[in-house]
Amino acid sequence: MERFELAVEAVRRAGDALRASRVEDSDIQFKTGYKDLVTYWDRRIEQLLREEILAAFPDDTIVGEEYPPSDGSGSVWYIDPIDGTTNFVNRHRDYAVSVGCWDGEKPVFGLVLDVENDALYWAKPGGGAWRNDRALSVSRRTNPREMLLTTPGVQYTFLEGHEWRERLVKLARTVRGVRCLGSVALELCELAAGESDLFVTLRSSPWDHNAARIIVAEAGGAICTVSGDPLPITEKSTVLAANSKESLSSALKLLSP
Repeated sequence: MERFELAVEAVRRAGDALRASRVEDSDIQFKTGYKDLVTYWDRRIEQLLREEILAAFPDDTIVGEEYPPSDGSGSVWYIDPIDGTTNFVNRHRDYAVSVGCWDGEKPVFGLVLDVENDALYWAKPGGGAWRNDRALSVSRRTNPREMLLTTPGVQYTFLEGHEWRERLVKLARTVRGVRCLGSVALELCELAAGESDLFVTLRSSPWDHNAARIIVAEAGGAICTVSGDPLPITEKSTVLAANSKESLSSALKLLSP
């Protein structure tokens, strides 16, 4: 079985398990604070995905949110077992299983499962972007006043004191509206589907975006850091995405000092 086919089956099974799960208070723990959650199911799903991938491809490397990276020399898999854990805990519908596979700096495929809607976003380089069997394309909006901006963390992005706050508020005031799903992967897929036009977050990890960024690119979108630098593959970073290179350039101008 090829990596892509294995990943699709494994992610589908993970989604089935999460939809059937029940979260008890004893399943929930805090990482850095009460807003940074991890559950039994985050760890369980990542364990299951790791075991299945490494059983078939023992030389590959797994980089996941909940456990240290495995040591391998093959392709690298970036796994977020539940992107949107707070939504999952609070019975909000927007959470995802995200799996991205890379060969060094070359993308192999990206998969993001919208668990509650049982919708699988996926892409391979040169093959377009898809939601199940429907081809995706970014929106054609070019005027910032007509655009919808999404961010996974409204509180931190717009309310906390940080160096980008005033510039992000300026961007938010320029666009038509701001929305929040609470999931980096799903919001990037939403952009790929033409359902939003801009995306920004100041805090994202490789397992959050390394699957969805492939989907965005294949749908015709563009992505970088909020400073305009190439989005790194192996490091935590800020993320700015748009429906085109031109829209990305316009957003970067609004974010400039």
